[in-house]
Amino acid sequence: MQTTQDRVQKLVTFSPKLYNSAVARANSLGIPFAEYVRHTLIKDVEESTRNLPMVDSGTEKRIGQSLKDLEEGRYTVIRGKKELDSHLDSL
Repeated sequence: MQTTQDRVQKLVTFSPKLYNSAVARANSLGIPFAEYVRHTLIKDVEESTRNLPMVDSGTEKRIGQSLKDLEEGRYTVIRGKKELDSHLDSL
């Protein structure tokens, strides 16, 4: 396997029937076989990860509470390092 900072090269084995079908599809689209394989893989990964949660349920709950607090005016405005230090010391 060859690697660079932003590229990985792997050897993939196809059955002759699958390879010929994929080459024919790439040709029908007017793109190189490698580009067709990359595009197909990207689309598959995008679809399978689209509905994955970005945060766990506890974090989701805290975000929701924070947004509610903001809407209801429950927040502290801090201007500068002195105020931040003072606020943190008071907690």
